[in-house]
Amino acid sequence: MKKLFVLTIALVFVAILVVQQSGAQQVNARIWTRGAFGNGIAISQSDSMDFELIRIGVAGVKITMDENETIRKIGILHFGEDKYRLRNAVIGNGSVTADIYYNASQVGSLALDAYVKGDREIWAGTLTLNGENYNAYVIHASKILRPVEKARRIHEYCKNNPLRCRAVMKAVGNIICDPEAENVTCRDKIKTFCESNPDDRRCKALRLAYCRTHLEDSTCRAEIRGVCENNATENACDVLGEVYNRNIEKNPQVVRKAPRWLITVRNRILSPQAAA
Repeated sequence: MKKLFVLTIALVFVAILVVQQSGAQQVNARIWTRGAFGNGIAISQSDSMDFELIRIGVAGVKITMDENETIRKIGILHFGEDKYRLRNAVIGNGSVTADIYYNASQVGSLALDAYVKGDREIWAGTLTLNGENYNAYVIHASKILRPVEKARRIHEYCKNNPLRCRAVMKAVGNIICDPEAENVTCRDKIKTFCESNPDDRRCKALRLAYCRTHLEDSTCRAEIRGVCENNATENACDVLGEVYNRNIEKNPQVVRKAPRWLITVRNRILSPQAAA
């Protein structure tokens, strides 16, 4: 885990360095979206006994410059003792693609999809490096969000969806910001409250609402999985089930060992299609 923490710091540092090269002076950065992230193994497609340990981190880093925010997709790959930069990274809903660079030269590419095993995600796919083709498997490193990080998500959701934000809160109880305090926005009051009360059912409902539309973030998928393991009838489970089902369709044998909640959700998703 220590090495993965160092990898996190390295991703933020790379993002800051890229922006500073453009002339920016005051730069703040933090990881906002996590794609593939963890330790694994790459096995040669031509010789199963030719394998190498790998460590990968792909993330969307939110960068603040002079009150302007942008998200840069940054990636790092450790292949054995060698270190590579990942460029042109694309973080999708349960998928990651990127080009592999050593210094200024492209030396390969990778494409990984997320599959759920038990309560964890496993990234599996292909990796091409220096002319060799590999099958790659990465055990995703779990990330426990701090209350302040959870509150930031809620703040963004309420900022971009003020009416839906109020509707979600009203559906599970009274609205936190009624009556509104003078000179304090509703979303700011909600953020302050949820940072101190992350387990409040209204705060949980708002995080779930945010995550339903941010399935590219592995921590959001983990939050929804936690709900689905206890209640597979939750609507958000169908949204997440579509992501995993798309990947399962690429490799149907994976479903044989899928967790029970996913099989339940997948059957529900497929049943209307079967009836059509």
